[in-house]
Amino acid sequence: MTNEYRPIFNRKYLVGLVWFSLIAILILSSMGPRAVEYHDVDSNDSQTLYWMELDDQPMQLVFLLATQPALNTTQQQLQQLKSLILQQRLRALASPTYSYNVTPRQDRIEVTLSWANEQPAPALNRIWQALSKPVDASRWREPLKKIQARDYLAEQSEEQTLVNRFYQQLQPADDTSVLNLLSPSYAELFTSPLFAISGEDAEDYVELIEQQLPQTLRPTGLSYPDSQPAALLRENSPDKTFRLLLGQTLPPRASDSFITHRISAQVIQDLLNKYQDQHNLKFRILWASLKHIGFQALILEGDQNPGPILPQLQQQVNEELVEQSQNRLAGIWQERMRDNMNQVAALSLIAFYQLPTDTMETYIDQLLDQDPDDIIKQTQRALDASQPISIIQSPVL
Repeated sequence: MTNEYRPIFNRKYLVGLVWFSLIAILILSSMGPRAVEYHDVDSNDSQTLYWMELDDQPMQLVFLLATQPALNTTQQQLQQLKSLILQQRLRALASPTYSYNVTPRQDRIEVTLSWANEQPAPALNRIWQALSKPVDASRWREPLKKIQARDYLAEQSEEQTLVNRFYQQLQPADDTSVLNLLSPSYAELFTSPLFAISGEDAEDYVELIEQQLPQTLRPTGLSYPDSQPAALLRENSPDKTFRLLLGQTLPPRASDSFITHRISAQVIQDLLNKYQDQHNLKFRILWASLKHIGFQALILEGDQNPGPILPQLQQQVNEELVEQSQNRLAGIWQERMRDNMNQVAALSLIAFYQLPTDTMETYIDQLLDQDPDDIIKQTQRALDASQPISIIQSPVL
């Protein structure tokens, strides 16, 4: 007997499946990316401890230790040296039950302790006591020499030399050596600490942290730079390139005008990305908003003096460009916040800068609600050659 072959799927079924797949793809694509799940941030009454609960995530506790802004060379080397001391002291306490990391920032040093959910919390009081012991500066002479040697090699580029001049103008240094500054500066780390903890059942650790770590904010002896308007500095360029630096101080991170300045910096970047080839320019933007000060520096580099094209760039700043920059920043933030680890990093910023606990979820609205006229005015001012700190390097003819 002959067996008749019958296909499992007939033609009508396959056509219907294709159409169903196309419709499903169109529906899913129209839905756009999934909404971001922002995790709740809470703080204790004294606002010295902030926490965020993350299911199925290991525990992470961050000590946020405030420092003077590490801008000029002396303060940068001091920041590196203090971080090295913290690392060595943590290494002496090493335990298989937790890991540690030390990260120097421009206005703080972050000490991070991490442990698995099933592990007990580290002996926080013992760790704190070991870290906060006084420092004998004479023991750190050789490590400092290595730091200074690395810095010397990193500072040989012409652009980095210009950046260092800007930082020196922003934060003038006296003749005090790094080693003479070390002991009092290290002690200041532990004057007004802040803490951020995240992970599964993070709130359960609040009482333990409040018992074992200091929770009182005391006045510090930290001082902060206050730049004064200065005349345009003219220097000889070591090569055939013109370099123009336009710098200014900005409000600190917790300022109401932070968002306006942040968007303005993005507008400048988007503007120069669009016109740099037309004007044969290279550019770099330094921008930071720290605990007690912010700053911005725009560096323009080319075969001709960039100064004369600044008015042309100012004229290109309009509402359309501002809206594009706002949307770009909003999109970047939304994508970053899809990663829980970026929300953990944002938790530390909220804690250190004492920001509202709903900052993560309201940030996009803040970006999009800013007055375009304010942003345009700020951007045009930043593109004016009469900045508080202005340096022009011209080739020797």
